[in-house]
Amino acid sequence: MKKLKMMLMALLVTVVAVGCSNSKEGESASNTSATPEEIMNKIQETLASDYDMQLQDGVLPGFQVIDMTDSSQLGMYADHFNTADIESGYMLLPMMNVKSSLIMVVKAKDEKASESVKDGFEKVLSDQEATWSIYLPDQYELVQENQIKQQGNYLLYVTSDVADKIVKVFEESVK
Repeated sequence: MKKLKMMLMALLVTVVAVGCSNSKEGESASNTSATPEEIMNKIQETLASDYDMQLQDGVLPGFQVIDMTDSSQLGMYADHFNTADIESGYMLLPMMNVKSSLIMVVKAKDEKASESVKDGFEKVLSDQEATWSIYLPDQYELVQENQIKQQGNYLLYVTSDVADKIVKVFEESVK
């Protein structure tokens, strides 16, 4: 009788655990609840800590945050992205064009939109290479070490002297 109760209890626990599982077999999309804005905020906090700075009104001093769903804010990158493909996205870039640092966090609307955003990232990288290869050699080195990452419909573009730390923040946020 005790063995039967133990087996039934084990079966019940297994059924509940499997039934409550949120993932489907073969599913590779991210199940994160973090938004691109939250991820960008974590990235800025990491940068502020690394650069021994304080965020001012939620923004890293000397940088600006751009809403990538608003084509009027994208400036020179407006023709690289179809804002209809971007569910939510933010770009962090220096206010003055003497640093190649550029970080973008995007949640694309779907898988097809993810490919479009990734193509836009490649165009931005090409522009950065063209600009910085003839301007400042130390900044060009950062561009050459650029990283583009994707997890489900979440994408990251990063040119930074602390790119590995930023990638880590992104990957931890979209687990």
